[in-house]
Amino acid sequence: MKKIIVIIIVAATILNIVVGAFLFLDIQQMNVPETTLTLQVITITTNEAVLQTTLSINNQNSFPIFLQNLTMITVDENGQTINHLTIEGGETKAYGNRTFTTTASIRFNGSLPNHLTSRLTGTFGTVFFGIIKKTFPLKFSIVTSFNNILEQFTLPHIHLSANFSDITQEGINFTGIIEISNPNTIDFAIENLSANITTETGVHVGTVSILGETISAKTTEQLTGSGWLLLKAIDAESLRMTLAGDIIITIAGIRKPMNLSVEADIIPPCLEQLLSELPTEASLTGDYTYTLKDGLHDKITFTIKNPNKLTLLANDITVQIYRVDGTKTRLISNGTLPDGLINPQSTTTLEGDMFIPLTQLWPRRGERFIPDQLQVILRSNVTIQGINQTIWIGVTGYQDFPVHRFS
Repeated sequence: MKKIIVIIIVAATILNIVVGAFLFLDIQQMNVPETTLTLQVITITTNEAVLQTTLSINNQNSFPIFLQNLTMITVDENGQTINHLTIEGGETKAYGNRTFTTTASIRFNGSLPNHLTSRLTGTFGTVFFGIIKKTFPLKFSIVTSFNNILEQFTLPHIHLSANFSDITQEGINFTGIIEISNPNTIDFAIENLSANITTETGVHVGTVSILGETISAKTTEQLTGSGWLLLKAIDAESLRMTLAGDIIITIAGIRKPMNLSVEADIIPPCLEQLLSELPTEASLTGDYTYTLKDGLHDKITFTIKNPNKLTLLANDITVQIYRVDGTKTRLISNGTLPDGLINPQSTTTLEGDMFIPLTQLWPRRGERFIPDQLQVILRSNVTIQGINQTIWIGVTGYQDFPVHRFS
């Protein structure tokens, strides 16, 4: 019996020695696991950048391996440490794969780096039966470029418009309106804004200044500013507003300036719309006298009220006089009145002379000896001195035919 026990003990010892020898040889032939290290910027905001570190292990050995003491230090091109983190290790089964992931938030100081270098250190190895232990150092480096971060920035969507309001003798008051949409995940500031207005021929006719503003991520803001436009802008076929300024991008604590230049065509202001009220309150009267030489002399008085705060000009004033016989009318005189200024916020009287030859007063077939009435029609263009755009106004008056006013 004792011999059997001794034989078993000896056999077990020999077996352990043989197995241990094979295991030791297997460990000596351990393959370094295929390792992939990636560093990715997954989110970037005004205040910080979020980096995700991924370590992928492919164990090609016939036994499990473990990773431990994993540390990654990230530095910029100047060697300044940006981030220091520890990755929790663990076991990877034989012929198995495992991924270790961790994230960290960083904030830059001074300037945005062109690239980051991350160095991963640690150990990997294996343990058999809690007796045999073998470890190897693990070292990796990876470079992450930041050059494409600004390329990923999408320029804001900008819409320009203008609202023309008050008009004076000096010019037109208008409001420049800028609607800015920020499609990015980071805020930006818009500063040093100014807009110039030119005609289709390049003549400068106005300027507007607009206060800057910070446009939050994924939002739309409307900025306004006031300016003046020269009166000659009214005659332009089209106006072009050119906006210039600076866009200040804040990326993970770093301010990066960019130039801004936007152009938009706007419709020139219309004189009729600019006037607070049209000068439509007008009247027309005539004072008639007969002369043997010139016939019927009509001294016409044209009275017009200007409710606006600027002086207007009445030009191209035409007058037509008709005799009225029942439902029939006949033109008997056609003439003009001299141009005249219409004073602001007051009533202005313009006068002129018209003459009707006696031959025109003589009744024609179907007309009465004495007409029922005289119809006087006045047409005039109203404008501002120095511009071509006009407003057309007209006045019609009726008067009894004068039969006794000789001079």
